[in-house]
Amino acid sequence: MSEERSYGYRALFSEPRIFTYALAAAFGKLQAGMFALSTLYAVADQRSYSVGAFVVAVSALGGLSTPLRGRLLDRYAYGPVLWTIMVIHTVLVGALLVNEHMRGPFWITVASALLGNLAAPPIGVVTRVMWRSVTTEASRPTALAFDSVLADAGFILGPTLAAVACSALAPWAGLAAVVFFTAVATLLLPKDIGDDKSSARQGDRHWAGPLASSRLVLLLGAALCFATAVSVLEIALATPDGGKDSQVLSGLLLSVLSIGSIIGGLLIGAMTPVMAERATRLPVLLVALAVFSTALVLGSEAGWLVAVPLCLLTGLSFGPSFVAVYGRSGDLAPAGMSAETQAWVGTALQLGSAAGAGAGGVILDIWGPTGALALAPVAAVVGAASAFAGDRMRAPAAAPREGKARSLS
Repeated sequence: MSEERSYGYRALFSEPRIFTYALAAAFGKLQAGMFALSTLYAVADQRSYSVGAFVVAVSALGGLSTPLRGRLLDRYAYGPVLWTIMVIHTVLVGALLVNEHMRGPFWITVASALLGNLAAPPIGVVTRVMWRSVTTEASRPTALAFDSVLADAGFILGPTLAAVACSALAPWAGLAAVVFFTAVATLLLPKDIGDDKSSARQGDRHWAGPLASSRLVLLLGAALCFATAVSVLEIALATPDGGKDSQVLSGLLLSVLSIGSIIGGLLIGAMTPVMAERATRLPVLLVALAVFSTALVLGSEAGWLVAVPLCLLTGLSFGPSFVAVYGRSGDLAPAGMSAETQAWVGTALQLGSAAGAGAGGVILDIWGPTGALALAPVAAVVGAASAFAGDRMRAPAAAPREGKARSLS
């Protein structure tokens, strides 16, 4: 490989079958972005939007089972586990749709939605492990950055596709598309992913799995705080002060925040591995997030000429922070626990998003959007302290993954 192809997107897309794997990751991101809104439309068609929102809220609890699914992936071959989960997921989603079509008991709808999400194939977890298996050390930072960009795109395009499918075709079309995208992603994933399964069957495995690592727990704490800050920013910026102009500005600011995150991820992917390592130090990124979000608090009343650039700068830290979290967690994952480790990262991010939405909503009622925005830099600073403490801890002598791949933190 020539020098110009030794890093960045040229290096990544020169890897064998990488386009197939990228397509699998993209479909997995669409699945994650579509499920909640598709469930809302499917239930609201026969009942009401408030009832549909309740079903979506209950189904979200299913995400808490992701570490268990990750542990199953670590212990057994990925293919049989994913397809078994896929069949169960399809049956449960079908039960929800049939029950709604027949206007059956509400408890069946709630149970189907919750269990359907509990049994959702963890495509996002698998793809994050996959990138470490199908890339080289030179192309891995780009792969992780590309994955974060796909995640941003999925959460932008996913709800849009769900809305279009449900409005143009039928209320059930969104969930049907979710099942279709999940099945296609599962088909496209590589056959051999992750560690030697014998490592996962060793009798000396700690009952807590990867949570036995203090360094990883501190990283998860940083990830939770990061997601809290992001969620608070989104809630506060999405709340207009009143009037049509304020509503338009809220939509603009959220769009700029997402654009900044995508640009930040793309920039990391274009860097050399050494530059990517320096640019994805999580404590530094979270301090930057705290600084820019503080400026956003102070400048939130100054109009769009000030707020838009500040949102762009704030969003620029999002994508690299995701790369740092996923890359560092992969480096710290104990042997035979790659999938469960990534599952815990996803769970920490989900819990942080829920905490940010809940806390942000309470503060909005008391102090308004500006008061809610002020919570974001606080969460970012706490996250930076947790990440810094984890980086300062001395690695245990038996740590199997430190040094296997270049750290991105």
